Amino acid sequence: MATARREYFGKLLEPGLREIFYEQFNQIPSMISDLFNVNSTDNPYEEDVSIGTLGEFPEFQGTVEYDRMYQGYNKIYEFPEFAKGFKIERRLYDDERYNVINKRPQGQAISAARRRENDAAKLFINAFDSNYPGPDGKALCDEEHPSKAYEEAGVGKEHRSNKDTRPLNHSNLQETKNDMRDFRDDRGGRISVVPDTLLVPVILEDVAWELIESEKKVDTADNNPNIHYGKYRLIVWDYLDPGTDNPDKAPWFMIDSNYANMFLNWFDRVPLEFAMEEEFDTLVAKFRAYMRYNYGWSDWLWIFGNDPS
Repeated sequence: MATARREYFGKLLEPGLREIFYEQFNQIPSMISDLFNVNSTDNPYEEDVSIGTLGEFPEFQGTVEYDRMYQGYNKIYEFPEFAKGFKIERRLYDDERYNVINKRPQGQAISAARRRENDAAKLFINAFDSNYPGPDGKALCDEEHPSKAYEEAGVGKEHRSNKDTRPLNHSNLQETKNDMRDFRDDRGGRISVVPDTLLVPVILEDVAWELIESEKKVDTADNNPNIHYGKYRLIVWDYLDPGTDNPDKAPWFMIDSNYANMFLNWFDRVPLEFAMEEEFDTLVAKFRAYMRYNYGWSDWLWIFGNDPS
């Protein structure tokens, strides 16, 4: 038994370290499932397309009027690889330095979770940056999103903005909600966008909480009822770096979660895995984690972003 213990120490360690790795990973808070439509896939890539609509429903005049849908904008999801490893020397196992050994899979799990959260948050951090365009060639939050129907038939140009510069306060929250409810489809028709989620960085947590959890209006002597009370789910994301220490300059977002479930996607091509290999000559066991995923959006109708900076 002693010989087996010495020769295969990596294999003896693997089950315990695997358990520590996944237990640590699963304990780390993640906002990905709260915001994205999370999917698994076995395909080498995934393709999504923005919505195209039909025109007004006409009165029947003796023959059916046929219409067409204008093709939307395509989004291709390819899946880069992510990997990281650590090593455990034989002497640590022999000396039963488990307090040192156990920290390594914990650190690796934290690194994997941090990478996923950072990547997911980048979609919102770069939401106003034209250097990170979406399928329609515009930033996620832009003042004028294009329309294939307008390009081909001259309809559907108006109300295609989902960006402003308003700081987060009571009146600006109401104005943003109204702007979202005035969103139009690719042909200019009204659509039922109902914002139900407020996404903010940590610096805006107190302001956002007061706005949606106070029964009366905040910072007013009139004590009028607060129209926002209880209407929105609040998501405060540590990884949503505002780039400022001034709350009045911090970006914030309103989201329709139903439309987000249609157009904001996360694909796990290879879920996070944990594996081990032992080197005979160097008396070192190597452990590595590996994952493949990608994320993005195929249409912008689910979000409105304010960037007061």
